Amino acid sequence: MHLSRIFVEGYKGISGPFQISLRKGLNVFVGENASCKTAIIDAIRLLLREDEFGFTPINNADFNKPFTDGAREASYIKLVAQFGDLSQEEEIAFLPWSDLNGSASLTLQVDNKEKHGRYKRQVWGGASKSSAFEWELFDKINCIYLPPLRDAEAKLREGKGSRLARLLKNLEAQALRDAKSEGQPHDLEADFNAFNASQVAKENGAIANANNLIKQRLQDAIGDVFGQDTQIQFSEVGFNRIVESLRLFFFPEVGGPSKSQGYRSLEENSLGYNNLLYLATVLAELIETPDEDEYLKVLLIEEPEVHLHPQLQTRLLKYLRETAEDKNVQVIVTTHSPVLASSVSVNAITHLSIGDGNPQAVPLSDTGLDVSDSVDFIDRWLDATKSTLLFAKGVILVEGIAEAFLVPEFARCILEHHNDGLPPEEKLPASLEDAGVSVINMNGIYFQHFMQLFCNLKEGTDQKTCIPIRCAGITDRDPKKYDIVHDEDGKDKQVPTKPTPSNPLCGTNHALGLIAVLERTRNCRLFANPLKTLEYDLAFEGNNIRHMAKLLADKWPTIGKVKTELTEFSDEDWGKKGENEKADAANIILQRIEENNMGKGYFAQLLANRVDDLPDFVVPQYIQDAILWACGGGGDEPGKKD
Repeated sequence: MHLSRIFVEGYKGISGPFQISLRKGLNVFVGENASCKTAIIDAIRLLLREDEFGFTPINNADFNKPFTDGAREASYIKLVAQFGDLSQEEEIAFLPWSDLNGSASLTLQVDNKEKHGRYKRQVWGGASKSSAFEWELFDKINCIYLPPLRDAEAKLREGKGSRLARLLKNLEAQALRDAKSEGQPHDLEADFNAFNASQVAKENGAIANANNLIKQRLQDAIGDVFGQDTQIQFSEVGFNRIVESLRLFFFPEVGGPSKSQGYRSLEENSLGYNNLLYLATVLAELIETPDEDEYLKVLLIEEPEVHLHPQLQTRLLKYLRETAEDKNVQVIVTTHSPVLASSVSVNAITHLSIGDGNPQAVPLSDTGLDVSDSVDFIDRWLDATKSTLLFAKGVILVEGIAEAFLVPEFARCILEHHNDGLPPEEKLPASLEDAGVSVINMNGIYFQHFMQLFCNLKEGTDQKTCIPIRCAGITDRDPKKYDIVHDEDGKDKQVPTKPTPSNPLCGTNHALGLIAVLERTRNCRLFANPLKTLEYDLAFEGNNIRHMAKLLADKWPTIGKVKTELTEFSDEDWGKKGENEKADAANIILQRIEENNMGKGYFAQLLANRVDDLPDFVVPQYIQDAILWACGGGGDEPGKKD
């Protein structure tokens, strides 16, 4: 049995109707801030009556209040939980909530009608609102919540709210019942009573001396007639009081000292490790406490990455995944951590975003990814850098490190030029950072795998099951690199191809076939250069050869023919040259960039650092189009262009 779907309407930031699907085991919610991840978690807490939240009164702030002028706040809150994969035993137990189709549902509705400062809740199971409700069924559900800003020290400190005390009470629940039925104290109570008695019995002990002094002073003050007797002892003689007085201590290595004096208070521990101790205590309670009547165990964790370095984040998520699978616990995690997002299969991830004032939930497993191909590929491919695409408002996919360095720098120039003269309401953000657009280096031409997350590339795939953000791809045409020619001796030799605008070459890049397909989608476009490769096409624009040659000449490590040739290029006005001359120079520039003395990545860094100082540097049109598309330009409808 597990939570299979949650419906939300009129609650907090969700006007609704909104629904989100859940899977057995581990579920990870990712997305930008204010995409209602916490509202969904709170809805689950309310529905399952999580003990720190389920009984909290609904207040006016819980009713959805649209930001649209003139829109009214929600007239009611409606939350529905659907449960799936019920066993035969669970179907019988949850029959009052069942729809007789192997699933069950629970509904909570609160009308926006305040009476005596409270809002009345209506709760029912199954489809019928009028049927008698069995509150005892909540005893068969154990829902535990860990908030994002956890005070682990407070939760593990002694007192009635101690998580440590709760763990011990649950672990010893049956032993306490047995002891009570036999009229005997629990072993822990017996030990404490014996300890009390031993201390009181010591005639010259500290406790006995203090007790005698108090009795004597009281007798001296008011005499024998009005006097009273006293006895000092530990007051925690009942099991609950004993365990509520316990505190957890730590030692900074596995296998601490043999004597307890070496352990330290949690106040001396790091915040991250205290969070892990808190989580370990909760998991021990959820997994190890015996209760044959519990059919559903749900662990809700917001931002488990808090205060943890990346390696610990990865290790923790792996443990949560294994716990969910092996111990039949449904774990629901919200995160802003690319490290965590890259450490779990895409099948466990649900992307949340805001569209038209409502959240949109897209399980990545529903985006049409090929299970035997794309899923495995993406799972291996996502790392802490690339997984930022799951938190972005827009994505630009590029083939290599050079584009990854240059595109953000080009974007500032392109966006400034685009916005010049436009009214404020038509301007795009001033940079990719302002637009929330991530540039993702794929180290290859794997567009088809990843664009499936953002658009429909397969017949019959519902566009609503795609992540609803814009994705632009930038790719090279990659025509053949060499032509075979005969030299004066009649021998064949390879010469680099030199395409020009009037004499382009057919591209060999198989990703080019996606361009027409993507034009029919709403969210994705692929932009290819017209000639050869990024550096070759950059050199062909305007007077760029002059600037690129100067950068190369300044950094060329040797003095000789190459440096002289580059210096001569930097002195020319290439805006007046013909395309064949440009093609020759662009080919030489590309060759020098690709040599071991330079390298594409290093040259891209040099150019990225200088591009702001080169006002006449021209960015190729295909890169301009990709940047504008990812930032919100280019129209909203399939096939529409500026």
